[in-house]
Amino acid sequence: MSKITLGRYMWERIHQVGVDTIFGVPGDFNLKFLDEIYHVEGLRWLGNQNELNASYAADGYGRIKGVPGVFVTTHGVGELSAINGVAGAMSERVKVIHVVGQTPRAMQKAHMMIHHSIGEKPDHQLYNNASRGLRIAAAELWDVETAPAEIDRVIRECFIKSGPVYIFMPLDLSTEEVSADLLKTPLDVSPHVDQAAQEKAVAAINSAIASSKNPAILVDALAHRFNAAPEAKDLVKKLRTPFFASNMGKSVVDETDEMYVGVWNGDVGTPGVKEVANASDLVITLGYLPGDTNSGGFSRQLEDGKAIHINPFSVVVKGETYPNIYIKPLLAALTASLPSTPQHTVTIPELPPPRIPVDKDATHITQSWLWPNFESFLRPGDVVIGETGTTLFGLCDTKFPSNVRWHAQIYYGSIGFATAATLGAEIARKELEDKGVNGGGRTVLVTGDGSLALTMQEIGTMIKAGIKPVIFVINNEGYTIERLIWGARQGYNDIVPTAYSHLLPLYKHPSPEKSYHFAKTKTEFEAVLAKPELSNPDALQLVEVVVDKMDTAWRLPAQLASRGKADVDRLTKAGFVDTYGNWGLEGVSNGGVKWN
Repeated sequence: MSKITLGRYMWERIHQVGVDTIFGVPGDFNLKFLDEIYHVEGLRWLGNQNELNASYAADGYGRIKGVPGVFVTTHGVGELSAINGVAGAMSERVKVIHVVGQTPRAMQKAHMMIHHSIGEKPDHQLYNNASRGLRIAAAELWDVETAPAEIDRVIRECFIKSGPVYIFMPLDLSTEEVSADLLKTPLDVSPHVDQAAQEKAVAAINSAIASSKNPAILVDALAHRFNAAPEAKDLVKKLRTPFFASNMGKSVVDETDEMYVGVWNGDVGTPGVKEVANASDLVITLGYLPGDTNSGGFSRQLEDGKAIHINPFSVVVKGETYPNIYIKPLLAALTASLPSTPQHTVTIPELPPPRIPVDKDATHITQSWLWPNFESFLRPGDVVIGETGTTLFGLCDTKFPSNVRWHAQIYYGSIGFATAATLGAEIARKELEDKGVNGGGRTVLVTGDGSLALTMQEIGTMIKAGIKPVIFVINNEGYTIERLIWGARQGYNDIVPTAYSHLLPLYKHPSPEKSYHFAKTKTEFEAVLAKPELSNPDALQLVEVVVDKMDTAWRLPAQLASRGKADVDRLTKAGFVDTYGNWGLEGVSNGGVKWN
């Protein structure tokens, strides 16, 4: 019977479930099992500039590939630096595995004052405790006899519950040996369906749909997180009713479908979208995540008696809950049970013509002009990553081509996430393309200058790795989203001025002169978008886009103005651009949600 180290076993298992790249930062308590990565055929190591960036990169990888993003840190200083990224994955239910290299067991038992510790008789598991509320499961490895099963268990939990898990690997334990034959039994990462519970839920959903006259569907992010996007697409196609997306649910189902209405964000939406939604007598939500930034400040309110919520682990039909459900097989069973022809009269939704912005004649780049122009730049197969700020609110109004994959950390909202996540997303996109899946696209990052400053080091990692994302940085002199919330002209919302043209030479880009692009006017921006370097990049491309600091995507001030008159007056007095008048809230009575 052949033997392998436990470290090798862990990496082989992780590779078996579809992971091809490991992110992280080396440290003295993980080095020995990092060596084992190089012994696993098809698995590679990609180091990051710091541990927080590694956690963000793993998050981006997991979102695009549908398998866990995996990263490694050393204990204490490394794992704590990464914990904010793990919390974001937990908040938005992204599959991530954090492997922590711990001190040897003898040191732990003796409470040795080894470096990275705290106190005179340190508890080496102290840092483990810090992440307990931010993870789905953890393998706290100690015994080589039980360790393989524990590793298998948390990998499965990562898939089934879609969230971050930890593997705590003492350095000495990683070199102990286990049977290589254990790898011959495939890991089961599929849910074990309660058929009776599922059939009961399907029957209840069918009954509600049959009794409705004009149902609609709202597609949200958790359908994607639980790998149910294909089933969501099939359901939408078969029901053939109007369907909407949330901010986070954009592109889960193709927006080129004629039944797609738009992003339904309650009161904060494109004219006509809310009216089409409100005309429905039944709304079916798929993977609903109703956070404030994903629901128009809670203005998208669904009545229990007119809603079906198909959640990751339950179904709620007009207020009655059906538990013990898994969203992916449930959607497949529901679609299979529906009649082959639509049950309702099919009416293709029509919206009013686009509104005319007040600054339409400006020659400089305005946000009202910028975001619609991204529509012509994007193409099928692209991965689009948006940063927290004006970007994600601006891109909501951009209609994506088919098979675009859109991601932003809209609920957790940790600025800096998007740049490091783009590294992982582009690695995952390229791995899928190399296997013949979703080929022909690019990874496009759109970030603000304030956010980029937090994690711009990963541009160096991208250049070193030879990947080719297209990065747009919106230079608007600081934290415009924070200016809108409070302190429009306060110094705390300013950032350090940055010469972005120096970034590529700083990180030894192979062709910095032809890969950095600058636009301050509409004409300049159109010329940049037409460049072949952006259409078919042969190296990372960086585009600096200058926008006035008091200009913003209209949805963001609209959401703030919907709070009430005080916020309307504050935005007006500060001098923010009111793109469409009345802050885009025609027919909306302000103050539905009370804010402090």
